[in-house]
Amino acid sequence: MKNLHKILVLLSLTMIISCTDDSKNPLPDFAASQGSFIRFVDEIAPATVSFAVPAEASLSLPIEDVNGNTTSYTLDMVATVGGNVAIVDDFITIDSFPATLTISAQMIADALNMPLSDLDFGDNFAFVAEAVRNDGVAFTGQVPVFDGDTGILSGGNTSANLLTGVYRNAMAFNFTFACPVFTTADVVGTYDVLNFSFGATFPINTATREIIAGPGDGQITIVGGEYPDYGADDLVLNVNFTTGTVSRGADGLAFDAAAGAFATDNYGDVSGLVLPCAGGLINLTVDFDAFAGNAHPFNLQKQ
Repeated sequence: MKNLHKILVLLSLTMIISCTDDSKNPLPDFAASQGSFIRFVDEIAPATVSFAVPAEASLSLPIEDVNGNTTSYTLDMVATVGGNVAIVDDFITIDSFPATLTISAQMIADALNMPLSDLDFGDNFAFVAEAVRNDGVAFTGQVPVFDGDTGILSGGNTSANLLTGVYRNAMAFNFTFACPVFTTADVVGTYDVLNFSFGATFPINTATREIIAGPGDGQITIVGGEYPDYGADDLVLNVNFTTGTVSRGADGLAFDAAAGAFATDNYGDVSGLVLPCAGGLINLTVDFDAFAGNAHPFNLQKQ
């Protein structure tokens, strides 16, 4: 079993896109030499894999050894299937580059020793790599963590900036099984609130939400927003009806001090998935503007 820190990293992976200059050599200098780093050749890892039936689900992308000094590349996997978490060490090993990294639903089911039919929409699979340099030094897809109290350096040995999307890293990534292509009509309706952040501060006086189409093409609106009892504006979301991914579609007030909230703030970043084929689930992560850094879940299910 690999260390707990790796597991926690796997369960909380996010992909961050920035504007860093990719023409500069991004690799850190460990032991006075370049580290081993594997990346996708053409694109970042997708956040979702869409399919009609599980047997058709597959990710297949070319990868490369950036510095030409890697002897092996091994992925560990944390699978969240039906809400249950399973850990698979040494899920895939590749020892020749360039190569094509293929991860199929059948491979996942075999590794988990379960029927392919047990995999379903909304299941998530997170991966972290160990790349071994030609001198035997291993580099993991984790940032190093220094404990100032003990003076101990733990975790991985890959620079944090390398794990952002701009470097197309294949060292730490995750994807969710998303629904086949759907339409706005599949999403509109009445939803129950399943998970609500800051419940003690903002009690759930309104436990349902109406979702309507628009206002623009490719958008839906959660009427009353996240905090309808605290002066929130409607929450408008951009929806990719192919991948199910979402983002904030318009500015709006998240909550208002005049309505009883502790302070006034606006919606910040919003991410997540719309899963009409998985019981009508909408799983969102919502942050604030002035109180940024308070990203929290906001999950709904269609009645």
